[in-house]
Amino acid sequence: MESNIRKMKKASEMIANDYGIKVKKCCGSCHNRGFDDQERRCCLLTGKHVRGNAVCDDWSMSDGLKILGCQRGKVQRREYQLSLIEVRTSELNAIAKGKEMEPASVESIRRDFELKHGSRYLLH
Repeated sequence: MESNIRKMKKASEMIANDYGIKVKKCCGSCHNRGFDDQERRCCLLTGKHVRGNAVCDDWSMSDGLKILGCQRGKVQRREYQLSLIEVRTSELNAIAKGKEMEPASVESIRRDFELKHGSRYLLH
């Protein structure tokens, strides 16, 4: 009798989607990835908690990652994301020190980044 328990192994394989974007084959990128009521990652097939970097034989690419890179989506550059985090962190630090300030608008942060570094998108 075959067991319902799927053996997990550490992920290291990269799979390209239909648009040539490489996706790490792991529970975090799987169509069967779910979350329990405490926001812990679990497998929708087994109901068991899983680590994001594990992978089993039933892995299939999530719908969102299948369309990554198509005409309908855009991927932001990591540099832009890090600069946005830096701006928000400095604003929070200033507020924590008692300074009254209005947070910068996302539009102004985008404009500043694009003036210095070009497009904030890696893929259009």
